[in-house]
Amino acid sequence: MKKILIADDHGIVRLGASVIIKETLKKAEIFQAENFDEVLEKIKLEEFDLLLLDINMPGGNNIRVVEEILQIQPAIKILIFSSYDESLYALRYIEAGAVGYLNKNTAMAELSHAILAIQERGKYMSSNVQDLYVQKLTQSKSELTKLNPLARLSNREVDVAKQLIKGLGIIEVSGLLELSPSTVSTYKSRIFEKLNVSNIPELIELFRIHSSN
Repeated sequence: MKKILIADDHGIVRLGASVIIKETLKKAEIFQAENFDEVLEKIKLEEFDLLLLDINMPGGNNIRVVEEILQIQPAIKILIFSSYDESLYALRYIEAGAVGYLNKNTAMAELSHAILAIQERGKYMSSNVQDLYVQKLTQSKSELTKLNPLARLSNREVDVAKQLIKGLGIIEVSGLLELSPSTVSTYKSRIFEKLNVSNIPELIELFRIHSSN
């Protein structure tokens, strides 16, 4: 891999990732972006081998960004690098087209392992994500939702719920996800119904319990 784009809105994270990548791939040329608009600008201008993508930065707060990136550069390999819990988000992003999902809370050395795995095999899965994948293959949808009710949510509902548990209101979520307020309100109602909760504190508690299983 020769050209790598690190997309994260925290400079210290970009710096740390750059150091790891340089130690792992001596000849790699590293580029940086601090928001999703900047990511789109850069991938429209030149080809990259790998995109290290934070999914909690301005403009990149939904699963559809993976599809949007791949429409511009179908060959780019996207490694999600996020503090969001992999038990809820990893398989969703991998199914959307990412080649791996790395939790920021793991040791930075794991980033080196992930990059080498992608270079050698084209994908990266942590042992936790492998377990989730096997679980999904071997258990029915009803069994999975019994284990984790958050599995009932669609990708878009997860995007909305993710913002609601941060304390954002309907209008704020609407602007962030580029949806109409009425659409966000509809998603909120569906989320509450599917999860059998009646308010945001209950939703927060459900995510606290089940997003780390």
